[in-house]
Amino acid sequence: MNVQAGLRIFDIRDLYHPKEIAYWKPSALRKALLPGSFTWSPGADRTADRTAGTPRFVKVGDELNLWTVSDGNGFQVLRFSADFKTRYKDVLGEVLRIQPHD
Repeated sequence: MNVQAGLRIFDIRDLYHPKEIAYWKPSALRKALLPGSFTWSPGADRTADRTAGTPRFVKVGDELNLWTVSDGNGFQVLRFSADFKTRYKDVLGEVLRIQPHD
């Protein structure tokens, strides 16, 4: 597993032909002072961020989010557009039926 490769979402309905349908790579914070970060050290110039947890789909009302955490950027909420949800509703079927988060 390459933790600096970003977050990829695949359609795996056909296991012989998986298809990437979404990708997110958080920006590197370069020389920002982040003493709580696993990769931070004085004078470091980080050119990539790294995932630091397991992503989770969350519904907030009609909005579909993916909650994720990275070493440099911390907690992030990725929001899927209405067009994406419509285009991939057959792929996201179970995810779209999640009860909204309070």
